[in-house]
This record gives sequence, structure tokens and C-alpha cells, in this order.
Amino acid sequence: MKLAALALVAAACGGAGRARQVPAKAAPHVVTGTEHTLALLPDGAQLIVEIDLARLRKNAVVGDVATKALAQLGADAKLPGLPVAAMGSPLAGAETIVMAAYGVGTAQAATLTILQTKQDVPNAMRITPDLVAIGPEEWTAQLASRAAIDAQHALTPGEDLLRLRDHAMPPGATGAVLRVTARLPFDARIAFARQTGLDAAPAQLSLWADVADDLAVVVDADAADPGDKAGREAAKRLAATIKGTLGAVADDPTVRALGVPTSLTDAHLVTQGTWVRAIVAVGPHHLARAVERARAMLGPSS
Repeated sequence: MKLAALALVAAACGGAGRARQVPAKAAPHVVTGTEHTLALLPDGAQLIVEIDLARLRKNAVVGDVATKALAQLGADAKLPGLPVAAMGSPLAGAETIVMAAYGVGTAQAATLTILQTKQDVPNAMRITPDLVAIGPEEWTAQLASRAAIDAQHALTPGEDLLRLRDHAMPPGATGAVLRVTARLPFDARIAFARQTGLDAAPAQLSLWADVADDLAVVVDADAADPGDKAGREAAKRLAATIKGTLGAVADDPTVRALGVPTSLTDAHLVTQGTWVRAIVAVGPHHLARAVERARAMLGPSS
């Protein structure tokens, strides 16, 4: 239960109540498999999702099931935000995937998807020998230009992005299978809440999830815009939104079939200042049981 222990220690230390900045003595930054891709993203991304598929596949507990699930994805699979062109075998063979959203809620909204893979992907632009990009041409062209610059002088992600990205990561963690980072101005928050059906959307979001013999998810969400001193009621509303969202996910038929709904409904929530921290932990026994059920749901190997 090492991941759950790390997450609960982080909660006990009051990580979510660090106002709007990570403390100066935060844990050393840990470079993960997706970080180099972040450096290639054009400035201004409002929502970034990173999935380390290679790390997921290598896990001793869930790796074989994850590999099989990815291999079974077809062109008609429904993964929110993932272009059809990236589904099926390209995703099954990819090492990482990074999705970045720009101009959320505006007429200029755009999404970039970058896959780390040596396979050819339909409707994608190859920007490096191991990266392909899917998205509007004007945006993929920017990625290609930044990749060319990076080949001569290594680019690095912005420090503000890295600080927020690491906000939810417990000290001592070595990486993540999933990270979500968001910085949403007011209009984007309204649009995001409308599109997702949420009652409230955070101004800043840092989500970290990883799997060892157990599974842990930490969500840090800031209810107030940076610089806003009054956010107690907003934080309460956001906490209620997070709790309600976890309850809705727990009621999903697949989640119930896997036998882990109580891990979501029993999530540990901490509200301090304008920040809300939620911790979901699935212990080794429950995770092993969920893996066996998932294996049965996927059916025999072909």
C-alpha cells in the first residue's frame, strides 16, 4: 500500500492548503516519461492530460490487463477527447500520450494530441522520429517548429506549469501513469463546467495517479482565481462538486462491476483556504480483485 501511504502522508501535511503556490521546500521535481513532450507544446495550453502507457503496461499487477485493453480498442471505441485516428493499434503501441487544449470555450478552441510511437498514425504529422501529432495544421506546424528548435537547443516546460503539475504529486513518488494539469480563466471555467455538466470548475487543477500493488489518485483543485482572496464559499462548492462527481463515477456500471465504488465514495477530502484535495486509494486486495474482474470482462486472448 505504498502509494496510498504516500498520498495520505501528503494530506496529513496539509498539501492542499498551501494557498496558491507550492512551498519553497517542495519535494525535488521528478522527470517523467511525458515531460519532454510538454516542452514542445506551444505556450498557452489551458488543459493538459498526460498518460504514461509504458509505465502502465510494465506494472506487475495491472500491466497485462492494461495491455490487453489497449490492444482491443477499435475505431469505434469511445475515449473522451481522444481522436478516432489515435485509437486502435496506434494507441496500443504508443509509449505515452499527451493531450493539450487551447482556447477552452471559445471559437478558437483547439486540441493537440501527441503520441510517442514509431508507428505511422493516419491523419497525423510526424514531428520527431518517435513522436506524432494530431490536430489543426496551424498547431501541429508549431509543434514541428518547436521540435526542430529542441533538436538544436533542448527546450524545457515552463516553471509555473511544472510547479502546478507537481502540486498533487506526493513526496517520494517516482512518477505517474496519469497527470492532469489545468489553468482555466473565468470564461474557460464557465465553458468547462457547461461542457462537463459540473456545478463548478476549478481555476487550477493538478491531478496525479499511479499504480504499484495499489492504486492512488490525488486531486488538488483551486476554487479561486489566482490573486482572489475570498474563496471559502467557492471552495465549499467545489468540494461538493468533487464529491458528487466521485459519487457519479462510483455509480457507473463498469466501476461497480469492477468492485471499487466504495474507494471513490470513501475518498478523503481536505479543504484548506481555496484549495480542495481529494485522495482516492484502492488497496492491494481490492486492486487485485478488480484486475481479475477486468480480465474476465475482456474475455479470452485471441
